Amino acid sequence: MDEKHKPFRKQTTGIKAERRKKKKKEGDSDQQNASAASTLEEAKRRNPKAFSIQNPIKAQQEFKRTQDIKEKRIHLPEVDRSPLEPPPVVVALIGPAKVGKSLLMKCLIKHFTRQKLTDIRGPVTIVS
Repeated sequence: MDEKHKPFRKQTTGIKAERRKKKKKEGDSDQQNASAASTLEEAKRRNPKAFSIQNPIKAQQEFKRTQDIKEKRIHLPEVDRSPLEPPPVVVALIGPAKVGKSLLMKCLIKHFTRQKLTDIRGPVTIVS
């Protein structure tokens, strides 16, 4: 029973083998690209003028576009969000048990005052 099993041998021909070889080559080139990137960074630091604007027309278009976007932000019309009717003086929350009255009240208080209220007792006045 001490027989050794035949070891698995990867396919050396065919589509899958070609894919493996191609992937391995790309992995090697990635390492080369990483070293090339570091030398490129060093070159950019040493000679910044050589790596400045490649296409002046494209740079000009990009600059114009960013300026247009900035100007558009400045000149956006402001929406008048003031209510047409004044808010009611008293608001009552009425409903059966376990429908979310307290939850609604807590959420409204948190929304308008930006403070959390854990337990509600008696009438609550919100001034915003």
